Amino acid sequence: MIPFSASDAALEGFNVIRRHWRVVAGWAGFNLLALVMVVVLTVVLVSAAAATGVGGAAGADRLSAVLAALVGGLGTVAAQVMIVGGLFRLVLRPEEPAFLHLRLGRDEGRLVVVALAWLIAALLLGGLAETLARAASPAWARVAVDVAALVLGVWLTLRFSLAAPISFAERRIDFGRSWALTRGRAGALFGMSLLSLCLVGMAALAAVVVMFAIAAAASGLQGVAAVLAGADGLQRHPGIYLLEFAGQVVLTPVLWVLGAAPLAAAYQALSNNESAA
Repeated sequence: MIPFSASDAALEGFNVIRRHWRVVAGWAGFNLLALVMVVVLTVVLVSAAAATGVGGAAGADRLSAVLAALVGGLGTVAAQVMIVGGLFRLVLRPEEPAFLHLRLGRDEGRLVVVALAWLIAALLLGGLAETLARAASPAWARVAVDVAALVLGVWLTLRFSLAAPISFAERRIDFGRSWALTRGRAGALFGMSLLSLCLVGMAALAAVVVMFAIAAAASGLQGVAAVLAGADGLQRHPGIYLLEFAGQVVLTPVLWVLGAAPLAAAYQALSNNESAA
């Protein structure tokens, strides 16, 4: 029987990075390659749409914007889902053969369904809370409704937080199983999630500080201004902008590992405890 430790689960992301840093680096390379492919495909489709001249110049511009948003959104989602799936495969089913543990199949499809279910539930709860808050006349009543909705949303999120690793480990979408596994563990899972979010925030902040330090060392205040300008700084300081962009590409898989690995660790510990009981 493996006792569930919220702190150990929250630190699982760092353990994964330490034990499998080459794989995480490979995910960063995959993320960059996927982004390049999305950009190339978007340029090709937008150029083709502009060449057709459908609906005149304004119609071609609207079609190009829709295609760019669609391809960019779907490509980004697919890449991130594959990285999360690769993480779950590495932690929960490491014996499966796959290059960098990356695939795009039914496992990843179930992760998308779970994410969509979470999004729909969040929108419904938010809409209901907003409707009730508007109906409440005193200001304190509206605040009470908002606080109650927030507490309920956090609690439900914790109770269904293991749906994603369950869908991967057991190859089925079963929110009821997450509800059963997390019974009596909401407090521990809240501590795990809070610590995990703090670690993700610290990692992101450290990356930003390093980026500003490099930019300041390279070009002084102008380099810092280029980082703050984002894409607008590409023409003035292309090297610094590309460095910032590369840092974001590398950091994204790291943040996914730090945020999602605790869920896999919590599922392993709680499911093992269930089997041993």
